Amino acid sequence: MIPLPRQLSVAVCGLVLLTATLPAAGEPLRFFAVGDLPYSDGEAVLLERLLAQAAAEEPAFIVHVGDIKGGSQPCTDARNRAVAKLFRALPVPVIYTPGDNEWTDCHRGRAGGRDPLARLASLRRMMFGDPAVLHNAALGLRVPQPDFPENAWLIRDHVLFVVMHVVGSNNAWSPRDPAGHAAFKARTDANRALLEQALEAGQGAGVRAVVVIFHANPLFEQPGKRGFVALKQNLRRLLAGFDGPVLLIHGDTHSYRFDRPVLDAAGSSPIGRVQRLEVPGSPLVAGVRVSIDPHADPVFSVRTLYPSADEDWLGR
Repeated sequence: MIPLPRQLSVAVCGLVLLTATLPAAGEPLRFFAVGDLPYSDGEAVLLERLLAQAAAEEPAFIVHVGDIKGGSQPCTDARNRAVAKLFRALPVPVIYTPGDNEWTDCHRGRAGGRDPLARLASLRRMMFGDPAVLHNAALGLRVPQPDFPENAWLIRDHVLFVVMHVVGSNNAWSPRDPAGHAAFKARTDANRALLEQALEAGQGAGVRAVVVIFHANPLFEQPGKRGFVALKQNLRRLLAGFDGPVLLIHGDTHSYRFDRPVLDAAGSSPIGRVQRLEVPGSPLVAGVRVSIDPHADPVFSVRTLYPSADEDWLGR
């Protein structure tokens, strides 16, 4: 067996990007995933406690897959600012991708009847315009297109992570709204370019596993949903270009599951190397510890975490 180098570099667009040092044998990569929270002030208190517990375990980072407010709550900067403050206070980096409640559903009367694209622009400024909010610069995130600061990829411990902006409510597919549909097409193109660049980098670095993070449940069992066609095509391209294990992490439908929903080309059998993790969501305040060890079987391991009712848990 050829020994693996302790550090790898990969050339992208003529630049040499240094990937993270490989972990020693027996040290899986650990991070925490949560989403579809908080939907109320009470859930906000519990989420703060949950994230503090997760951070105390010193994960590599914390992932929030979107929906930082309830769908019937007004879309305001104040609500987004409260979650941004929570992210900023965490002692570990945060990877965040927007959900539909933050922007595309803001046109609904219960959410204030706001312009979705204006809400998205505000959200981008608040979450991604100030590096101190997510404080994830140390992760080496690569953001291919400045107009889509939420789209990013990184290579960590021989695992490729791709963070892609795909939201619930049929991914904001709105053919009767010219501005909204133009934004949908631009985001779709950006997602494809993101995955292509990330896959090229991953192939060059010899990654052994891939994790794709987005908000929406793409409804693998409902192929007619037009808003998710491009995502499913992108995932097929990924599987054609990478033959290792793949983990898809999303939220949206508030049902914790860890399964294999992607079927083979014949549509008859699940593809065993592709797993899906949907994080719990409101009204259940919980998250998932994720461990990745490309040398182990299984490669991906998960455990749920709930906020402790013991106020003295930090002292334990």
